[in-house]
Amino acid sequence: MKQFKKLAALVLAVIMVMSLAACGGGSGSNGSTAAPNTSGNATQAPQTQAPGGSEAQTQAPAGEGEYTVYFYAWTNPDNMKTLLAAFDEEYEGKYHMEYVKLDDAKTLTINTALASGSQIDVMTQASSMDLRVRADEGTYEGLKQFFDKEGWTYADICGEANEATQNINGDYYAIPYCQNINMIWFNKKLFDAANEPYPEAGWTWEDFRQTAIRMTSGEGENKVYGAMMDYAGGDGDNYWDFIARQKLGPFTYYNDDFTASAFDDPAFAESLSFFYQMAVVDKCIVPYDEYSAMQYSNDTQGMIGLYSDKYAMWMAPVYGCLYTKPSYGEVPADADIGMVDVPTVDGGKTVTTVYTSTASVPSSAPNKDASWEAIKYITILHPEYFAGPKAMHPGIDLKTDEQKEFFNSIIFSDKPGVDYDMCMANMAMDRTLVSKDNTVRQGQVEMNEIVKEHTTLVFTGDESVEEALKAMKEEADEAIANSSN
Repeated sequence: MKQFKKLAALVLAVIMVMSLAACGGGSGSNGSTAAPNTSGNATQAPQTQAPGGSEAQTQAPAGEGEYTVYFYAWTNPDNMKTLLAAFDEEYEGKYHMEYVKLDDAKTLTINTALASGSQIDVMTQASSMDLRVRADEGTYEGLKQFFDKEGWTYADICGEANEATQNINGDYYAIPYCQNINMIWFNKKLFDAANEPYPEAGWTWEDFRQTAIRMTSGEGENKVYGAMMDYAGGDGDNYWDFIARQKLGPFTYYNDDFTASAFDDPAFAESLSFFYQMAVVDKCIVPYDEYSAMQYSNDTQGMIGLYSDKYAMWMAPVYGCLYTKPSYGEVPADADIGMVDVPTVDGGKTVTTVYTSTASVPSSAPNKDASWEAIKYITILHPEYFAGPKAMHPGIDLKTDEQKEFFNSIIFSDKPGVDYDMCMANMAMDRTLVSKDNTVRQGQVEMNEIVKEHTTLVFTGDESVEEALKAMKEEADEAIANSSN
């Protein structure tokens, strides 16, 4: 009961914070609702140039007696001003936050920074495999100790889907700062022209397929495809395994004890066969060669292709709406983009995949309490300041309709050509999330390459589904066995 009361108090506090933020205010340490001062918040690195990052800019120095917390990420510095100002106001006289911009989220970039000897209090990453390696090598501090002190459990704060994949031998070495929930974006203008009803939640994969077939038209340069989905051979997310993930849950590629792969499970044959049918037989999905040539694995290009009438539907995370902002390209005045939940096998409750980017505390951080206050502020207490500007859902489990509505309003506001009301209504629906994050080390790197190789051969017509899955099973099992020796 005591723990429940603490969690209830946390939820209430977050509701109050978000309510204030929705009215344009910020919560200071004295309980006032004055908006934080956002002036003078350019980035500054703790040295002339951040390792693997961009040149530093100047920022107002910390006040006398304040401990400076260095937060590393690859986000545009302009998006950080509100976070930095709000944090400094909240912890005035105690902590001051500096942002250090990395060039990118690549493994080498982040590892170089971590090995540089620079003060790093909070580090971010996009790769769950990188997180696992750094945790195993002792690069990151275990965070369960801090959750315990707060009286929280990781699952209650971050949700069951995240707990399942972030739990590393009973501890947690990162907190997701965002959740990238996969949805179906669709071109309402094309649907209207075809006199086709808009997709609605509760549809099946067969509904999706038949819709894509009907929405495919034309030839050559005038060809319009019913759908576009990432292939494993590209740099983007791959969706050939979506049905398998809906059926099998997290760590889909492994058996229950991680001693072998699961590619012999019938769910994989069902999933790969379905998308092979759409891509190669029905030809209602953008084919692999065109997908590669048009660089549709790049999310910006993916949204441009959708509103440019190259295809009617696009499977992508919620943050796909970000790429309608003018900085990513001129959106046609008549663009009208809707969004709907992904299909399911039986048309029942929606099950969709989610993946995260995370924040960690390096073991070398000199003041762990300060690091905890910073990472807690960024990921749990005020995700609207960091995840919000990225049009990403927070990594925490939003408990109330008010919280969800507030955060969704941040994501979908000021996105030209996007149907705000449709998106808000859709995101208010209940859904089950299955995390695609994979913190298992057994053969993972090799397995990813094996999957990429054989599924690419399937979608180029050079290998059958049966041949591909048989090879994937044999080669993945060997990789797992070798990694365990």
